[in-house]
Amino acid sequence: MLYPVLASRTLRMVATDLDGTIIPHGQGVSARTRAALQACTRAGVRVVFVTGRPPRWLTPVAEATGHKGFAICANGSITLDLESDSILALHSITNEVATEVARRLRVVVPDVVFEVETPLELRAEWGYEAVRGSGRGEVLAPDPQEVGARRQALRLEELFDDVPLIKMIALSSRSTPDELLAAGRAHVADLVTPTHSSPTMAILEMGPQGVTKGSSLADLARMWGIAPEDVVTFGDMPNDIEMLTWSGTSYAMSGGHPDAISAADHLAPTAGDDGVAQVLEHMLRGVAPPQDG
Repeated sequence: MLYPVLASRTLRMVATDLDGTIIPHGQGVSARTRAALQACTRAGVRVVFVTGRPPRWLTPVAEATGHKGFAICANGSITLDLESDSILALHSITNEVATEVARRLRVVVPDVVFEVETPLELRAEWGYEAVRGSGRGEVLAPDPQEVGARRQALRLEELFDDVPLIKMIALSSRSTPDELLAAGRAHVADLVTPTHSSPTMAILEMGPQGVTKGSSLADLARMWGIAPEDVVTFGDMPNDIEMLTWSGTSYAMSGGHPDAISAADHLAPTAGDDGVAQVLEHMLRGVAPPQDG
């Protein structure tokens, strides 16, 4: 059945990935998806964006969707209250851990180059931007000057200071996304949480050890007194797996990564077909709006 009833028959939270889930690759957010998300809010259902994007990339998406609630960024490292423009939670990678991660990966992936994300900016080794090139394909991103690295250096270690690192990224032009993820899991999983969200480019995303989209979403749900059984999640890539397995009801997007599809309870239509909106429209039929007073 495409649209099952939630395990507890109560919908209290919708948590959704962005790129490839509600934002089709190379496109923007559709009017139908915007309407479905806003309908959830009107019905008293909390909507949470859960993304690998850094905080500075949330503004265009918030404007396109009208979302003014909470967002989990950088694969769980930061939880934001968009309405008050404040940080609710922040998890970071120490400079020492980042140094050791880089050392180990350079041994097994000789062509690897690194960048790191702070809450406010991206910092990269010289050569990272050239390898990543112009084939970024991000949509609803900020000004191009905000996308590229603000600081660059010959070696990653030269980019460290006392500003917290919320995410570390390794790029290899000679690997596939799954090959690079396998290397990360084999060699640095005791130091960081490796994952990836790019369907074509070998970009290994690494967050603080034990921190995932799922762990930060669980923290937010506990704060609100919401059980996993009352949550529906949507995603399409390996960085969504922990979120999909945590919630009571989960959907992977058709055409998504096989590991995400295996982790989810159900399959939604593609992002291009407004798959999240299709599912939510069905679920909202049984959700009454909150009563005044």
